[in-house]
Amino acid sequence: MDVFLWPWVLALLLLTPALVWLYRKGRTLPSKSLLLYPNFGLLSRTAPKGRWKRHLPAVLYLSSAVLLIFALARPTFTVPQIDPRAGIILALDVSRSMRTQDIQPSRFEAAREAIRTFVESVPEGTRIGLVAFAGYASSVVPISDDHETLLQAVDVLTMARGTAIGEAMLESLESFPTLEEREGIGEPEKLATIILLSDGRNRNGIDPLEALEEVKAQRVTVHTIGVGNPNASLPYGSQGFSGFNEEDLRTIAEETGGRFVFADSARELSDVYRDLSRAVSWKLGRDEATSFVALVAGLVLLLSVSTAQLKRKVF
Repeated sequence: MDVFLWPWVLALLLLTPALVWLYRKGRTLPSKSLLLYPNFGLLSRTAPKGRWKRHLPAVLYLSSAVLLIFALARPTFTVPQIDPRAGIILALDVSRSMRTQDIQPSRFEAAREAIRTFVESVPEGTRIGLVAFAGYASSVVPISDDHETLLQAVDVLTMARGTAIGEAMLESLESFPTLEEREGIGEPEKLATIILLSDGRNRNGIDPLEALEEVKAQRVTVHTIGVGNPNASLPYGSQGFSGFNEEDLRTIAEETGGRFVFADSARELSDVYRDLSRAVSWKLGRDEATSFVALVAGLVLLLSVSTAQLKRKVF
């Protein structure tokens, strides 16, 4: 990526040696008048010390000229930006085991608060969707930049029996453009991200590792979060295995280029989502710095003129 939008303007820098030559030639022109002074040694001792100070205005002037040329070339610099084409799906486990209170006030409430933290941490314009899953998976909010609607949906989520992690992955895939469409506009992995949180093992629907093959084929990045103490007592009405399958969640993340994270407190969970908000919502772009460089050039020129005037001032 070009640092300058108009790099051909930099050819003007070839004129700087000529400016230096003209300055030196002007300093060495013979004087038209001659002054005889009998005590040259005394005169030399009264001359200002530091020869470099005599050239400071000229150096500043030349520097401002160089900076002005850089400004005319329209320089750019790297800045983090949101990618308006990218989409993020938050896949949340709403099985009844999420009522467990080993994380206060409960796993479910801590997860909802962490999602709120995530939504509030990403830049305005980030496109986010929500998939909820228990014994089945459903798209609650399609991918959009309407964060208020998503937060309202998080507030009214309800729980159900079962855990269908594989189904949640496939349902999340349906929210993204096809691989071919994403390949046409950028890097597919950076344009489609799933953040999946679960506290249990898969009990319903397709096996997560089978769903993983489809996710990999579509080149979608999946970050997985395991929540809760596997030895915690489940509340009445929760069935199945206690604790999430770390091996499956870790495999899903690693094979799709994502991260697996374990959280056993509400604070850790919020921190995880806050960290992920920085990782998935930004891209590196370039912004033009012409006005800034031109401003610096003007300030240096002003300093050059001021320094020259001070040297001429007689006290």
